[in-house]
Amino acid sequence: MPKQIQSIERGLFILESIMFNDRRITGTELARRLGVHKSTISHLTSTLCEQGYLAKEPGSSKLVRGPKLYRVARIVGLSGEQIRKVPLALSRLTERTGETSHLAELRGRHVIYLVNEYPRKTLRVQTETGAVEDAHSTAVGKAILSGLSDEEVRTMYAGLTLERHTDRTYDSIDRLLENLARIRETGYATDLGEQTAGTGCLAAPVRDSQGMIVAAVGISGPGARLFAEGTEPERSVVACATQVEKMIGD
Repeated sequence: MPKQIQSIERGLFILESIMFNDRRITGTELARRLGVHKSTISHLTSTLCEQGYLAKEPGSSKLVRGPKLYRVARIVGLSGEQIRKVPLALSRLTERTGETSHLAELRGRHVIYLVNEYPRKTLRVQTETGAVEDAHSTAVGKAILSGLSDEEVRTMYAGLTLERHTDRTYDSIDRLLENLARIRETGYATDLGEQTAGTGCLAAPVRDSQGMIVAAVGISGPGARLFAEGTEPERSVVACATQVEKMIGD
């Protein structure tokens, strides 16, 4: 039987305990769970913090996910088989709303558009598959970011300036967090000309079987048309996201 390396086993236990637990955990609690001395955990968590996989909650000894953990997690996206199931749902969304529809994933602090379906209208948004845009200024990006805690979002953008694409772009982390809080309440995100002037977008998060937000479904079009009085495109987008969740979960 291959020899197991105890320190690696313990390090993975620590990472999994923090990745899959909504509650903040201290080194003392981890030591109790593993049945080891607190100093052993302290050495391991210090190393993981130095490498960027963990971080300390400000003003506390509690451990949270570090920026490198997010980068690693976002490398593992939807499989090709899952993505191939989505165009039918997006096509129906485009038929119902008359706008370009998308499926997007988060890549670090950016979103990549995986699938696009276009309406027959001449005046439409022509987002290309594989296109990359900032998450903080797009509806699909903010829909995915809403699945993270405020502390996790602050960690992702620590030391960085939010690029301002238009005069509507959220250019401060506090304003972005306020917007994410509203998205969590409503269940959908909007882009009111924040990425491109005159263009409107609306998106809803897509969750995997564990309830984690892994992607977003959205629509884009001329802002005045997309958000015209009397239209309720958010219902169609949220319904499509629910349908996509079932598709990728099968």
